[in-house]
Amino acid sequence: MKSKILILLAGMLFTLPVYSAKIRGSRVGATATSAGFFVEAYSAQGRILFKSLKFDEEGKFVLEYSAKEPLLYWIDNFPVYIRSDEDLDIVLPEKNNTTFVLGGPADQKTISPGMVNDSDIKIAGKSEINNLLINQINAIWLSLGKEKDKSIADIGNLYLKVTKIIADSKGVEIKALGKFYNDIRYLESKLQYLRAHPDETFPTGYFDLLSEISLNDPAINTLKPIGIKALVSNYYMFKRLGEGASIQDEDLTDNSSLGKMKFLLKTASNNRIIDEELNQSIVYHLSIRGWNPELDKVIVSTIEKTSNPEAKKNLIDLREKYSKISKNSVAPDFSIPDASGKQVKLSDFRGKIVAIDVWATWCVPCMHSLPYFLNLRDKYKDNQNIVFMSISTDNDQSKSKWLKFLKSKNMNGVDLHAGDKSASAFEKAYNITGIPRYILIDANGKIIEDHAVAASEPEYEKLIETALKSK
Repeated sequence: MKSKILILLAGMLFTLPVYSAKIRGSRVGATATSAGFFVEAYSAQGRILFKSLKFDEEGKFVLEYSAKEPLLYWIDNFPVYIRSDEDLDIVLPEKNNTTFVLGGPADQKTISPGMVNDSDIKIAGKSEINNLLINQINAIWLSLGKEKDKSIADIGNLYLKVTKIIADSKGVEIKALGKFYNDIRYLESKLQYLRAHPDETFPTGYFDLLSEISLNDPAINTLKPIGIKALVSNYYMFKRLGEGASIQDEDLTDNSSLGKMKFLLKTASNNRIIDEELNQSIVYHLSIRGWNPELDKVIVSTIEKTSNPEAKKNLIDLREKYSKISKNSVAPDFSIPDASGKQVKLSDFRGKIVAIDVWATWCVPCMHSLPYFLNLRDKYKDNQNIVFMSISTDNDQSKSKWLKFLKSKNMNGVDLHAGDKSASAFEKAYNITGIPRYILIDANGKIIEDHAVAASEPEYEKLIETALKSK
């Protein structure tokens, strides 16, 4: 009898209803040949759906997704809140109503956390809740961004206006989510005003908004990755400015500052912030600045906090890889051909300081900094204690372009081509993930700087002088 009851209970558990949200939709002016779009859905645990949809002959589409809870769907970048048992009919605007998000066109003035700038999406028929509340909040705040002479009072009044709209909406969950989005857009707008008026004295309580926002709010998980990045950056900058920091502080201008990473380690427990944003900040820092003991402490702590096994393994691998090519490490030897095809080894210059510029003909920042490097090479041409080495990463197909460039600039020093397969080991050994890259090696074959400042910076020549004096 007992076993029958257990079997019955197990059957009941496995047959608990899972509701299916059904989204019918269309786009004004769309046909079967129109470009499709992506749909993403986020719960309090993060993204649980990512799907590409196409239109039929009438410009319509259907999406049915089973879920146990309400989700925030990003339908072609429009945020729509949908309960698990809802059946909605959505109308998207014509595609020529341009929509874009943070990181879009260069002329985009408003930095928005992964949301669109168009409110023309509509729901056909009636709905019990305000499914478009998040999109409505976004559109209202973006309307403020179009005003040139907005004041602190304008920003505050808009916040109160949206607060009233949220209060009049139905549904506890959508109200909580709406408050979160209203708060982060308010934060963003106050930060924009602060940037535009750095010398202005701000009223008492201007920075109190941070107490309303938690980096551990489950609502953060409804943001796209780019939205999380924007929120974290805005939050940290607003906090530091409220503490008296300058808008020009390197800690605030650096996308992967150690200060911000340490703050996130201390403050955030949200898995997506740790697994996505903090991990990406470390990867970016390594590619731009390389490994150092202070960053290593951050890496170790992040490995301990990271819940994603793949992210954890990636950090472990990167830590080992980059720590081997860092200050005071032995520089790996390499053999790379010059313009004539002769193999040139790093070890050929043992006993000399070796200043390396890693570049390519297609790299705009490289083209800006290369003349400074060549000027220094010319300046120190009679100094037997140093060699200036340029290493191009132009691929095989661009090798002729590199050769022509050398000739046009009269570059006849130690100029090597590492872009072909035979020399790709150099890029792997030195973790070349971005250029220009400047490496300085001492007379004993040890790395002085693995990510030196650009040759266009005055500090670069100071590094050269210091290296020569300590030879």
